[in-house]
Amino acid sequence: MSRSFLSLVLSLLLVPVFCLSQVSDDDVFEANRLKKVFPDDRVAATLVEEDFTFDKGRSDDKLPVVTALRNTGINFLALRERAGIQYFDFYNSFTRITSFKQLEKARGMFGVKKNYNVGYAIDRSASSSEIFSDDSRVKYFNIGFSGYGDITRVESEKKYLDCKYLTAVYFHSWYPAKEKIIRIKVPDWLQLDIREFNFEGYKITKQKTQEKNATVYSFKMQNLEAMKNENRAIGAAYQYPHIVFVVKSFNYDGNTEKGFGDAGDLYNWYNYLYKKCVNKPDELKAKVTELTKGKATDIDKVKAIFYWVQDNIRYIAFEDGLAGFIPAPAQDVFKAKYGDCKGMANLLTEMLKLAGLNAYMTWIGTRHIPYDYTLPSLAVDNHCISTVMIAGKEYYLDGTEKYIPFGDYAWRIQGKEVLIGKGDKYEVKKIPVADKETNKILTQTTFQLKDNVLKGHVKATLTGEQRTGFHQYYHELPNDDKKKMIQRFLEFGNKNLVVSNVKTSDLNNREIPVVVEGDIDLTNYVITEDKEIYLGIDFYPEDLRGLQPEKNRQQDFALSSSYVAIDETELILPAGYKVVSVPAAINEKATDYEVAGSYTIKDNKVTFRKTLAFANGRIRKSDFENWKEFSKKLKDFNSNLILIRKP
Repeated sequence: MSRSFLSLVLSLLLVPVFCLSQVSDDDVFEANRLKKVFPDDRVAATLVEEDFTFDKGRSDDKLPVVTALRNTGINFLALRERAGIQYFDFYNSFTRITSFKQLEKARGMFGVKKNYNVGYAIDRSASSSEIFSDDSRVKYFNIGFSGYGDITRVESEKKYLDCKYLTAVYFHSWYPAKEKIIRIKVPDWLQLDIREFNFEGYKITKQKTQEKNATVYSFKMQNLEAMKNENRAIGAAYQYPHIVFVVKSFNYDGNTEKGFGDAGDLYNWYNYLYKKCVNKPDELKAKVTELTKGKATDIDKVKAIFYWVQDNIRYIAFEDGLAGFIPAPAQDVFKAKYGDCKGMANLLTEMLKLAGLNAYMTWIGTRHIPYDYTLPSLAVDNHCISTVMIAGKEYYLDGTEKYIPFGDYAWRIQGKEVLIGKGDKYEVKKIPVADKETNKILTQTTFQLKDNVLKGHVKATLTGEQRTGFHQYYHELPNDDKKKMIQRFLEFGNKNLVVSNVKTSDLNNREIPVVVEGDIDLTNYVITEDKEIYLGIDFYPEDLRGLQPEKNRQQDFALSSSYVAIDETELILPAGYKVVSVPAAINEKATDYEVAGSYTIKDNKVTFRKTLAFANGRIRKSDFENWKEFSKKLKDFNSNLILIRKP
């Protein structure tokens, strides 16, 4: 239900609008100071202020709501001779940007500063994806600076028409800042829960003061680095300090109106919206009857329906006002053959009900966000699935997860709490976390060395997330490219490897392990010097290049899942050949990852076994130095060769 638009906006063409202000000695002095703090940035904010105030209103359904107004003021300073920045903000059906101005701070007579509006904002849709449709729009300025120490100011006013949709407020932004101040003025008629996240390790000063009929909370932070758009990032909500607003209750015309006091209140809101969806199950009956015909057990019925939805309904995310929270009617998704997660979950649930099963709409937040239902906020959920009960056990079905077998759960939802809707009641459960051994890549190889030729047979077996990921990639390819993909898969990115006689398991069966095997020739990896032979049978080196942290990386690495990679290799030598040396064993273990590898020699056989495991699908920033040393040791182990002497 949510996504980041940062990469979209940064890709917009930068057309500078140059400021015309005179540069003072004070501004140059400040630029010199900030350039030392933010040496890699071209522009910094000297001050960012965000002020939140609250009022009462009514929704489109005429329900009492709390509205909010956010006033923002930012002073920008150039840290280079030629510098520019793009300032932007998003809005949608629940928000309005009522003022958006760039102001030049020009020096007039007697040192008086005057503000002039020097630019006009660009306003455009923020959607640019075939699998994502929403009502988000973006306003932005392309700001250019006339020289080192030049300054400008941006001011904006944004109204939230319903505070349910005012959730997380971050201290950091995409530009660095000398100081950020967040002020929240809470009137006496409003019970507002202000939740703090990731404050540990940051110096944030807080202050609480009283004004007439209101309480003011102030948060101040200094020397904020710019947020980075990093590959394989764990997610901003895990790393950066931020505040989440939760309206618990408020007084309106003499009555106390409930907000989100607990998970029950949150579910009541979801259920209120769900009831706006008018399902017509009769239009699905014929298909359900067809799919379940001859299916003797409830599990067989679920599989038939679940797999049909996976294979026949295309996922398209949709966020457009309340329609972004109300599931599309099941019959509409069925006819159109596409839907977002809510629509697909709704269709799946209705089809399961028609098959005589107990199925329920279910809300969930993926691993991309860290919250649970102790935080009753729309920030907790960004996804919808279906829950079916069979013999007293819950099974969670995600129709958007292509090629996943019944009973398996995608890594992105494992360990996350779910909110199961049961009419006027609800339940909070947690999706189990599968052991890393479930997600396995097992490579088994036998080699024979004969006349300096190294040939053998390799078999790769994939289970769990590794299997599902293979299917998702393979089945999206054109038929002409599938054979090439299988060939490349067994080559493991090794240019010295030649593969032939490739065969696979049934790749139309998502429930069995994926098996790819073939004959291989690794002769190009054999080095001969008189009677000495150097060769490597650790031909499946792990590619960890994308997991090497840059100097200033800010976020943890997030892997696609926890997993285990096991290599088992046998090398048969001719009679009389003697193994002189093999690489020393490796055995390294940390909290989130480990590797163990060794060679053993018996008669004319060399056996190699290596196990690399990632227990939590995560490499933490706090462990980067250890991780870099671990990666180096693993790379060295992979690179070492066996020395063999001929008779």
